[in-house]
Amino acid sequence: MITIELVCERIAKKLGSKASTVTLDADTTFSSIGLSSLQIADIVYGIEDDFDIQFDESRAAGIKTVGELVKLAEETTRDSSAA
Repeated sequence: MITIELVCERIAKKLGSKASTVTLDADTTFSSIGLSSLQIADIVYGIEDDFDIQFDESRAAGIKTVGELVKLAEETTRDSSAA
């Protein structure tokens, strides 16, 4: 199951020592914590690989917050298991 905590842990790893200076929760925007588009893509692709899911690219491109990413992952997991 993909959770807010799991995504926040992945973000913290990308941020390294900078992670201690930011608050990570469902409302955290990727732009507010200084993640590059490459770092965001790496997090998204890592979730896809680890959970064997495939995000709709157009929906994934519009994600702005941790909560939105988790919601998309939950919906994608639910849709793929229903298929």
